[in-house]
Parts: sequence; C-alpha cells; structure tokens
Amino acid sequence: MRTAPLAIASALVLLLTACGTQVADPGASGSGGAAPTTGTGAAGMPPGATATPAGGGSSSAAKSGPPSAKATSGTGEFIAAATVLEKKGEGPQLCLGGVAESLPPQCGGPVIDNWDWATAPKSETAADVRWGEYLVIGTYDAAASTFHLTKPATTREEYDGPLPTAPPDAMFTTPCPVPEGGWRVVDPAKATRAAQDAALEAAAKLPTYAAAWLDQSINPADPEKQPEAMNDPVKLILNVKVTTDAAGAEKQLREIWGGMLCVSEGGRPEAELRKIQEELSGKHGMLFSAVDGQTSTVEFGVIWDDGSLQKAMDAAYGLGVVHVTSALQPYPG
Repeated sequence: MRTAPLAIASALVLLLTACGTQVADPGASGSGGAAPTTGTGAAGMPPGATATPAGGGSSSAAKSGPPSAKATSGTGEFIAAATVLEKKGEGPQLCLGGVAESLPPQCGGPVIDNWDWATAPKSETAADVRWGEYLVIGTYDAAASTFHLTKPATTREEYDGPLPTAPPDAMFTTPCPVPEGGWRVVDPAKATRAAQDAALEAAAKLPTYAAAWLDQSINPADPEKQPEAMNDPVKLILNVKVTTDAAGAEKQLREIWGGMLCVSEGGRPEAELRKIQEELSGKHGMLFSAVDGQTSTVEFGVIWDDGSLQKAMDAAYGLGVVHVTSALQPYPG
C-alpha cells in the first residue's frame, strides 16, 4: 500500500497506510533541494522520499565518502510508467524522478528521441507545455541521455502486457510480543494526539534513536472510507526503534505517552543514515533518496544501475546500507 502525506500538530509529517504510518524526523531536512514534488513518475519511490526532477552492512558512517560511479546505459528493452512532458522549444522528456506540483507540472529526464504526440494517448496542455501519464517501453542511452521507444506508448489502464515484479509495499508492523492481556491503553489521559506528538518528538531526540512508526493494524476502521479514523491515538501502537537500551527509552517515553507502545532495539542511528543521505544528495543522477528507519537503509533512486553503482555503494558504506533502485526496469516481454 502506498502512502499519502498528512500534516499534524508540531509539524510532524505522517505517511498513512492501512497498516501503519512511518514518521519522518521532525528536524530532518530533505535531500536534493528540489521543489515540492509528488511521487508521480518516480518509479519505486518509497514513502517519505525526497524527489529531484531528473535530468539535471556496516554500522559505521561513511568509510571513504560518496563513491564514484558513472551512469550506465542498459542493454535490451526497459519499461517505465511515468509522465512524459514537453516544453516549447525542448524535446519530450521522460520524467523518471519527481514531478513538481504546479500547473503546468515541472519535471525532466531523458529525451524520448522518437516521441510523437499525434500517436500518443490522451494528454493535457497548459502554458506551452504538453504532458501525459504513460507506460513506455524502449532502450536507454545514458551518454546521450535519451530514451528510444521500441513499442507504441500506452496508458497504464490500457496496457495488458507483462510487467516487472513490483517491490513489496512497506508494512508498519510491531516487533514486540503481544503483552499479557493484549494491547491496551495504560493511561487514557496521556493517549491523546498531543501526547503522541510529544512522544515522537522526545523519541527523535534520543541519542540512540533509529526510527518511529505507527502500527494502525489494530484499528477496525476502513482506511479507504474513514481515513481520519485511522489516526485515533487509542487505536494504534506507537513504535520506536533505538540502537541500544530499549528499556531506558521506554521508561522515558512512558512519562509522556499512555497509549500502546513498543520500543525495540536494532539498526543504525537515524542521524548516521541522514549523514549518508546528505553526502549522496544530487550525485549519480539521483532521482530520489529516503532514509528507511525500519530497515536501517538509505534508499537511493537512479534512472538505471547495471549493478556497478550498488557495488560502489557497498564498498563505501557497507553491504546493503545504501539500496540503489532503478526507475527503468528490464522489460520482461
């Protein structure tokens, strides 16, 4: 299940799902310095990712700084679901990164060298800009920054051919065992939205803080019909992960939060992952980056990686610390 942003008190950003909510660090700055973007066209973009319009394990911190690796061209055909946008005087671009929310939208990427709006499905126009949402299949030339269609463009709704395997959706589950008598609120007076926000802020200030998320799976409400009901603080489990001393962290948080609480141990400090994310900002043709506290990884999106960039990341930061995701996927047809 994908997420949608929801602003709540104290400027915490929660990303809702039917199963849970990942909490972004209240004080963390994004990577890339891009204009506000949506996930439209950003293939594989995880919740909470910072997108940049395209075209433009060890538990220690970086061993040798950002790795050096060149963008690579792929062999064979690729498939992508993305926005295609053309500004007056510029070629049609395949927007594989974020799309800025504006009218007209703003984005960029490899030029599609054989695009023809006359044969493309439905599109929109505004202020000398034409765009549409398409599923495209073709070849990619990294050196020329071009994409060449090998099959007619279509829409996601009309396409009935083979698709690459999609990555699993994030599941915000609770790792703690169910307490004797089941999950329950221990102090209703401290199981409020304000107390929840305060607990999240306090957790983020812990020196061993790794992540926080809300497990909403115990809430019987229908997230599609009653999205606001999913935020009921007495019908969720506040999860906090720290690298060490879970008992000490739980004691501190219990002074603030009276709702259901699970404090677990593991992973890397979020501050360490944020440092890596900042080092990588804008490099290697970055499309997006995001810190995943649950898996203690930095998700890093590029147009295409043949494995050489992932290898360089593993050498620089430790095996699997940075997970490289390619927006273009091999066409399975």
